Amino acid sequence: MNNINSKNKVVNINSSQHSSWKRRKDARPLEIIQAAKKILEKKGIKGLSMMKISKAAGVSEATLYKYFNDKNDLLNQVYIDWAEPFVKKMETDIKDISDLHSSLLFIAIRYLEGMKSTPKLHIIWFRDLRWDNYIGSPIHEMNRRYSNLVKKIFVRGVSNNEIDNSVNFDIFRDQFLGGLEHIGIRKVLAKKSVNIGKVSSELVNNLLAGISK
Repeated sequence: MNNINSKNKVVNINSSQHSSWKRRKDARPLEIIQAAKKILEKKGIKGLSMMKISKAAGVSEATLYKYFNDKNDLLNQVYIDWAEPFVKKMETDIKDISDLHSSLLFIAIRYLEGMKSTPKLHIIWFRDLRWDNYIGSPIHEMNRRYSNLVKKIFVRGVSNNEIDNSVNFDIFRDQFLGGLEHIGIRKVLAKKSVNIGKVSSELVNNLLAGISK
């Protein structure tokens, strides 16, 4: 009986170790992504290599290629991991805002505050990721979700007679998001003094002045 109990105990320990190993293995992609993100935030894209990522994540370089095709694939996943909660929260929070002005102001402030909180990631996004194999990439799809928020606000504004129905949405979107991008690059990422609430309000007011009924 003792031998059986002893054997069962060994089996239980091995089972526990296997479960622990499996949990560790399942967590590896996220751990690798988080390690890469920390390197990007600290040293930028020039300091990023698969060797450095593997060392920071505590895995072999070969292990990285089990989960990611190459460095660009890993970079895409870093940005998805970072942007998904941001976009998802915006999609949820904006449902509680009904009028056109407040909705656009909400997006503008969140956009610029996001830049301020993660400047290096945004610099890499503008300088590198948006140009190399961008169309059809996971990042491109995430950006479309962001753009769709603006489209929903625009369509609702037209339906509520807040926006003239002759206004071209594509131009409206480019003026709004392009204006935010310009302010972000020129002020926020350049680390110049900027009142985000004030400049967001001015942008929205100027934009609506030309399209409101």
